[in-house]
Amino acid sequence: MQSQPLINIRPRISVNGENRADLAAQLNSLTIQLPWHGCASAELSVTNWGLADSTPYPSWLFNHISMGDQVHIAHDTPSITLFEGEVTGIEEQYGASAPVLTLLLQDRLHLLGRLRQSRCHEDQTPDQLLQTLASDAGLEADTRVSDVAADWHQLNESALAFALRICRRFDVGLRLDRGALRAMPENPDPEPVVLGPGNGALNIRILADLNHQYQHSKVTGYNPTTGEPVEATADQPRQSAPGKTAGDTLADLGWESSDTLPHPMARSHSEAEAYASAGFHRQARKFLHGELICMGEPNLKPGKEIELEGVSPRLAGIWQVGLCRHTFDSRNGFRSHAKIHRAQWNPEP
Repeated sequence: MQSQPLINIRPRISVNGENRADLAAQLNSLTIQLPWHGCASAELSVTNWGLADSTPYPSWLFNHISMGDQVHIAHDTPSITLFEGEVTGIEEQYGASAPVLTLLLQDRLHLLGRLRQSRCHEDQTPDQLLQTLASDAGLEADTRVSDVAADWHQLNESALAFALRICRRFDVGLRLDRGALRAMPENPDPEPVVLGPGNGALNIRILADLNHQYQHSKVTGYNPTTGEPVEATADQPRQSAPGKTAGDTLADLGWESSDTLPHPMARSHSEAEAYASAGFHRQARKFLHGELICMGEPNLKPGKEIELEGVSPRLAGIWQVGLCRHTFDSRNGFRSHAKIHRAQWNPEP
């Protein structure tokens, strides 16, 4: 009788391109934080005392790891990258147990956070602007934010804060993906991860909330070139899906609700349309929101979709991942935590 192979849930860790099985073996805990919008980070804690290969006596094991070292963390079954970044902080602890070394890591988007300045980017689209900011930090960029051309003012803020602020106007998540700065609307996922109470999910909590939901959003502004006011409204999420939206539910209840977005002020009709659409979608996609904890699922990341099964019909179906967090420790093993959201539900008649 052939036995089933054992799966090693410990992550594979490489430093500066060299596989470090000793780091994985001494690992106490690992937390990887993957935001939908912003810089990803990780915290890796190891026991920093033991026998090295070439010494007969125990000693410090990882004193050679330095600031700026490249760290790659992967799951081996199959090989999937969980995190890739650089050491930006080192912490050591003594007294309660054997010496503990904690590495604080950030992905290379942190380089944008180190470029602080004031300047005006004249007559550029957000895509051109992001390409410039990424190039200044030595990063590649894959962007599809908007084709609205305008003047964008960076006022004594880091390039990262500036880029996050501009992308937030269009409700587009900015993050590092496969080594490149990514800023574009989320696409439908051809291979969603199937999860449910009887299929890997350990805990699921979901809330349908009509607070801060609207039937339409409105943006007003002023065109300084022509001297004319501008105005636009939006009443649909960007991607249609089966089910009722918050706007549909509000209409059924007879609860009139609208939202006027005062900031940022639109300077053209195309800007007003883009801000109204983004503002409505930003709220609508969070009509249903919640979080889940599951057995370690290395495929989960921001923008990934989950197909929930084994829940009520009004909640079953496709959900999108926002914030994602992967954790490992000796007590719970490999776990994945995800905040999920969607704009539609299927209430019973």
